[in-house]
Amino acid sequence: MTSSPGGRLGTVDCLRGVAALSVAWYHCTNGSGVLHEGWLRSSGSYGWLGVEMFFVISGFIVPYSLYAAGYHGRDFGRFLVKRIARLDPPYFCDILLCIALSYLVTLAPGFRGGRPQYTWGQLAAHIGYVNSVVHLRWVNVVFWSLAIEFQYYLLIGITFPLLVARRNVVRFGFLGLLLVLSIPIRDGSLVFFYLPLFVAGMLAFQCKAGLISTRVLLGGLLVAGAVGCFGNGPLTACVGVATALIVRFVKLRSSRLTGFGLISYSLYLLHVPIGGKIMNLGGRFVHGAPAMIALLAAAMAASIAAAAVFYRYVELPSQRLSSSIRYKAV
Repeated sequence: MTSSPGGRLGTVDCLRGVAALSVAWYHCTNGSGVLHEGWLRSSGSYGWLGVEMFFVISGFIVPYSLYAAGYHGRDFGRFLVKRIARLDPPYFCDILLCIALSYLVTLAPGFRGGRPQYTWGQLAAHIGYVNSVVHLRWVNVVFWSLAIEFQYYLLIGITFPLLVARRNVVRFGFLGLLLVLSIPIRDGSLVFFYLPLFVAGMLAFQCKAGLISTRVLLGGLLVAGAVGCFGNGPLTACVGVATALIVRFVKLRSSRLTGFGLISYSLYLLHVPIGGKIMNLGGRFVHGAPAMIALLAAAMAASIAAAAVFYRYVELPSQRLSSSIRYKAV
């Protein structure tokens, strides 16, 4: 695995770029309702798997970062504050943007939908990432996965000492418990449903940190893949295992993918309100494959351009704020 400037992991950044682009392409081709059939729609049919890739990446990179920073259980409060400082400002800015755009598009020529309707309860639920749990609609459809990630942060922040315990029986027992919990708890609004993917990333971290051997990693991924195949389906399980193997063993070097990886969170937040709106509005006026390809290109380009600006002025300051919060020295 290569390290990019600033201590970042090149392979992880490349995978983030692939995952974000995949999800954006999926929503532009399959989520807008403009394309109903044909090869263009089919080209993005599996892009949703980028979310599963993000879960595996988080399973790896969060404990990797905690391990490198000398995290202890007593640092949980600071860890949570760091996560909130890093992710919430872009998240809340995106909420405001989504609401504003939902009203602005009603002014567009040919608009056929109704005026947007939000409730204070619905908006307040976003603060705790609980809309899925309380069955209230998200302002942005991708937010459901941020809720899963937030639950994972709570889980790993509390249980991290078990993941890096000196005794093998403690580490293996902890990961085994997570996999067991994923079997009976089938609620997709809870992190338990996706634990095989996070565990795959955790195993890659343990191997990277020298806590387990390559042989143990491969055996653990086989078990995690089998459990994931049962609960999440063979395709999701295969993508999860493959992502973990790439994170651990493959050296990816691509300045372009690394660039997309840097803005992946911003792109993830913005591709629906920006690219999705362009697809919905443009789809009323374009006809035929060439025009639709141009529309898709415009939607993706606008999403990426908006993400680059958003990263520079919203996400990057949040990253710096989070980095300024240090864990207490031993």
